[in-house]
Amino acid sequence: MTAAYAPAVEPSEAPPPSGDLKAGLELRRAGDLTGAAAAFERAARADDATALWLAGLIRFEAGDPAGAEQLLARAAALRPADAEIALALANLRQHLGDAAGAAAAYTHVLTLAPRNVAALIGRAQCLLACGCRDEALAAAEAAVAAAPQEVEAHLALAAALVALKRPRDAAHADCIASDLAPDNAGAWLGQAVQLLQLGEAQAALAAAERAAALDETAPLAWLALGTAHRRLGRLEPAADALHRALALAPRLRGALLGLGLIEIELDRLEPAERHLRAAVTLDPDDKEAHAALSTVYCNTDRLALARDHAERALTLDRTLLTARLNFARTLDAEGRAAEAKAHRDVAYGERNFFVAEGPPDAPRVLVLATATLGNTPDRHLLPQSRFTRLFWFVEYASDVQIGALPPFDLVFNGIGDADETGPTVANVARFLATCAAPVLNPPQAVERTRRHLAPAWFGDVDGLVVPACMRLTAATLAERGLVESARRAGIAAPFIVRPVGSHGGTGSHLVSGKAGAPSPSRSDCYVTAFHDARSADGLFRKYRMIFVGAEPYPYHLAIGSNWLVHYETSGTAAHAERRAEELRFLEDPEAALGPVAMAAVRGVGRQLALDFAGIDFAVLPDGRALFFEANATMLVHPEDPAGALAHKNAHVSRILEAFWARAAVTMRGANRASVASSEKLGGATHAP
Repeated sequence: MTAAYAPAVEPSEAPPPSGDLKAGLELRRAGDLTGAAAAFERAARADDATALWLAGLIRFEAGDPAGAEQLLARAAALRPADAEIALALANLRQHLGDAAGAAAAYTHVLTLAPRNVAALIGRAQCLLACGCRDEALAAAEAAVAAAPQEVEAHLALAAALVALKRPRDAAHADCIASDLAPDNAGAWLGQAVQLLQLGEAQAALAAAERAAALDETAPLAWLALGTAHRRLGRLEPAADALHRALALAPRLRGALLGLGLIEIELDRLEPAERHLRAAVTLDPDDKEAHAALSTVYCNTDRLALARDHAERALTLDRTLLTARLNFARTLDAEGRAAEAKAHRDVAYGERNFFVAEGPPDAPRVLVLATATLGNTPDRHLLPQSRFTRLFWFVEYASDVQIGALPPFDLVFNGIGDADETGPTVANVARFLATCAAPVLNPPQAVERTRRHLAPAWFGDVDGLVVPACMRLTAATLAERGLVESARRAGIAAPFIVRPVGSHGGTGSHLVSGKAGAPSPSRSDCYVTAFHDARSADGLFRKYRMIFVGAEPYPYHLAIGSNWLVHYETSGTAAHAERRAEELRFLEDPEAALGPVAMAAVRGVGRQLALDFAGIDFAVLPDGRALFFEANATMLVHPEDPAGALAHKNAHVSRILEAFWARAAVTMRGANRASVASSEKLGGATHAP
C-alpha cells in the first residue's frame, strides 16, 4: 500500500465522526500517530467502519501490515460499497505479496469505481505477478486510457509488454513515462533494458546514463549502463559501471557475467574466471556463464574444463554459438576433426553473419573470416569505438547472401592464415569478383605466407637467413615416420616440427634425432631446419615487428632460455633488465638490430605486400636476421596501463594509428576513384 494510493479524506459514506474518531483525526493531522491510533482503536470497538479504516492505515504506518489487514477487512465487511476502503485493502494485500487476493480486491474496487486509476494499475501489476499477462495488458491499457498523464499507468503498461516479449512497445511506454516524469529513474531504466534487448546499444546507453544519474544507488541502472558500454566496445567504462553495480549488489549475477565477458575481451583471463565462477555459483544453470567459462579454459589450454562447461551450456541451450564453437575446439585438440567440423557446421549453418555496431557515423568494415582459428585478431585493429564490423564467416555463404550483403565501406580480409583458406577460397573469389569496395590484405597476398614458401619468397632478401622448410602430409608421415620423411625432403635433424594450422607454438617440437621424434601426426606438418640463435648470454631472443603496408613498427622482444620463446612465457614482466632491453628496441629498432637486420626486415615487408602483417625473427652474431615466420595472424594489443608491460603501449598505439590511417587513406582513394569513374560516364556517385 503506497502513500500515493492512501486516501487523504474520510470515506464518502462515513457518518459524522464520534468523539474518539474526531479526536483521532485531529491527532493524526498534528502528527501524533500513537495518540491517533489509540483514539481510532477506541472508536473501532463500536464497529465504526471509518474508525477501522483509519486504524488500519495507522497500523500500516506503524509497521504492522498484518494487523492493518485485519482492521481493513472488518471495515470493508461493514461497508462493502465503499471504494476507498476496498482500495486500501487491495493495496495492503498487494504490499503483503498476496497477488491473487489483491487482484480480486482491485476487481471489486473497479465494480464500485470503474475508472479508478489506482485500482487499474494495481490490478495490472497483480495480474502480471499471477502470470495473467494478457489480462494484465488489458488492465494497464485501461489505466492509460483513464489517466494518460499518470506515469505509473505507463510503467504498468511497459511491464506487461515486457512480459509479452514486445520490447519495442515496452520501450515506447517507458519513453512516455520518462517524458511525463523526467526525474523517474525507473522509466529511464526500463527504456535502457528494452533498448538493449532490441540491440540499440547507443540509445540504451543514453537512457542508462540518465537512470544511473537519477538514482546512484540502483544496481540495475549501473548494470544496464555497463552492458550498453560493453555492447559498444567501450570496455573500461563498462567495467567501471559493472563494478559500481557489484558494490551495491555483490550477488548481482548479470554484473558478474558482464565483467567476466569484458575480462575475456581484455585478455585478463584470471579475473574473468573468478567472476564467471561466481556467476555459476549463484545460478548453476547460467548458460552464458558456462559458455564464457569454456572460452576461458580454451584460451588457457585447460581443455577438459573447457569441454565440461561447453557441454553444460549446450545442455541448457543447444543454440549457443560460443559453447558449440568451444566444444569444437576441444574436439579438434583431441584429433577429432570431423566431429569438430560437424559442430561448426551446425553453428554457422544457422548464422554466419554478425554485426558489432560502432558509432553512428563510423566506417562499416566487412570482415572476411573463417570458422577455424586462422583469423587475424582484429578487435584492436578495428575497435568498436571507431568502426562498425560486419563479421562474415565466408565458407558458409550462399550465392543469395553474397549478392545481398548490407552496405559497407571497406573489406578487411581477416583470413590471415594461408593454411586455413581452403574452405573459403571459392566463396571469397565469387564475392571479390563483384565487390567495388577496397580490400585490405588481399587473399592472393595472404596465400604467399605459407611457411614452406618462405625460402623461395624471401630467400633473396639481403641480410636475411631463411631456414629450409617443407610441408609433409599425414600420409607420408604415417608411411615413413617423421625423421625419414624430413630427410627425404632434404631436412636433417635438428629440425622443428609443427602441425599445419597451429599457432602460439602449440604442438611444436624440436627433433634432434630418432630418439627425440614425436609420434607421426594425424595431420600435415611443417618441418623447419633449426638454427641455434642463442645470444652470447645463452638466452634466445625473438623480435616481433608489425608491418603496416611495407613499414615495420617494433612490437615486442621476447627473451628466454628455451628455443621456443614466447612473449607470454618469456618472463619479461618479471625481469627489469629484459624490459629495459625491450624498451631500447621499441624506441630505436635500427640501433638495437643493426643496419643489416633492419634492412632485411624492410625487405620482407616489401615482399609481403600486405596492409597488415608481422614478422618474428632473431639476430645472428654476424648481424643478419634469422627468419622465423611472417604472416597476417599476429596479435597486436595494448597492455594493462598499470602493469609491468605498460612501456609497450605508446608503441602499440603507433601501430594501431598507422593502420587506421591506412584504412582511411584506402577508403578515400577508393571514393576518389569512384567519383572520377562516374564523372567519365557523366553520372554521379556516392561514397559507399
